[in-house]
Amino acid sequence: MVFKLKRPRLYGDVSDDNYELSRRRFILEGCLSNGVYTLTAGAFLAGYAKFLGASDQIIGLIAAMPLLANILQMFSPIFLEKLTSRKSLIVTTCFFYRSLLGLMIIIPLITQNTSARLLLLGGMYFTSYLIFSFSNPAGGSWIISLVPERYRGRYFGLRDTFIISSAAVLSLSMGRILDIFKLSGKESMGFILVFSIVLVIVVMNIYVLRKIKEPEIVPIRQNVNIKSLFTLPLKNKQFRSVILLNTAWSFAAQIALPFFSVYMVTGLKLSYTFIMFANILLSVVQASTAKFWGKLADKFSWEVTTVASIGMLGLCHLTWAFVTKEICYLIIPFIQIVAGAGWSGVNMSLFNIQFKHAPQEGRTIFVGFNAAASGLAGFVSALLGAFLVGALSNIKLDIGITVLNNMLILFGLSGIFIILCAVFFTYKFKTGGVKKENG
Repeated sequence: MVFKLKRPRLYGDVSDDNYELSRRRFILEGCLSNGVYTLTAGAFLAGYAKFLGASDQIIGLIAAMPLLANILQMFSPIFLEKLTSRKSLIVTTCFFYRSLLGLMIIIPLITQNTSARLLLLGGMYFTSYLIFSFSNPAGGSWIISLVPERYRGRYFGLRDTFIISSAAVLSLSMGRILDIFKLSGKESMGFILVFSIVLVIVVMNIYVLRKIKEPEIVPIRQNVNIKSLFTLPLKNKQFRSVILLNTAWSFAAQIALPFFSVYMVTGLKLSYTFIMFANILLSVVQASTAKFWGKLADKFSWEVTTVASIGMLGLCHLTWAFVTKEICYLIIPFIQIVAGAGWSGVNMSLFNIQFKHAPQEGRTIFVGFNAAASGLAGFVSALLGAFLVGALSNIKLDIGITVLNNMLILFGLSGIFIILCAVFFTYKFKTGGVKKENG
């Protein structure tokens, strides 16, 4: 299905036909870039870190490092807003950051010392996301500039459907391959294959990215300095609510989010095949509901889709508190179905709502500050989560219907925080904290 999106000639001599082709290429680029993320995060990252000798707490901290790296997004606009073309910078940074993720496979070849291996893993993972964070505000602004606002719900719904579907196929096939190698006592060979595929996808991704057209950029007229990076977003009343929303959501979710994969791999000791099957279930629902969220946003607003999807994920996190070995095979598929719909709405809504309320001029400053604030809140929350996992390691809390261990307590707390977040912003949006018009 192809959307013919008409767009006035506002950005130099780039033709309407090329804009349409670029929008299609951004869908393919999204599938490839998400493929790299899929194979270097979640259960794959947790499994690889465990293979290198990491504890549950260390795995959770490594998984949360991209949140800390997001802080760089607040400062990169000092450089980005002076550029009349950002494409070359984005392509270059994407190549280095994604290649570095694939090259994590060489760590066992460098040293046999467990501590050194984990330092290298954490260092490479953090560095790759620092590189990504530097240009990410420009990357988001690039795709937004190609899609008229009145069509964004439908376009991003379609794009997310393709991205999620491709990730589902990739994760299931690679998860099955890892299980086969692990059962044959050759887990290291399984990871070599996975990361080799990552590097192949990187080459394909960069090729497609280079083919996408970039509209002409008008640099910001006012002087951009360190002070303005803080004052411009915080002085804007509408955008302050967006910052508060993202920060509260990130803190509530990230206290538990890095530990779900850890719990499945090390706590429940589930096979990669089952974990990937569960992720496939999530992805199928996520893909099938993406268009629904897009249409809902076009009809009502991104605020409506935001609070609805956040509330769904709050219920999912809360339900995770009751997942034990005895019932995990029954309850995890149910959670994944609801979570798939929730993540579909959250990812699309939080991405679009920031661009909806950020002014055209200096947009990367607003988006960068938002990413930095939510990233810092998320990393602090993940640190708190790691601390609680250790502090509660010997705690067993009997609540009558089940006994909660350290991670289950963490999941329950996160669920309560997220639900409170959804309730608060439902009230705030209704009382005029953020305008609901999509215009």
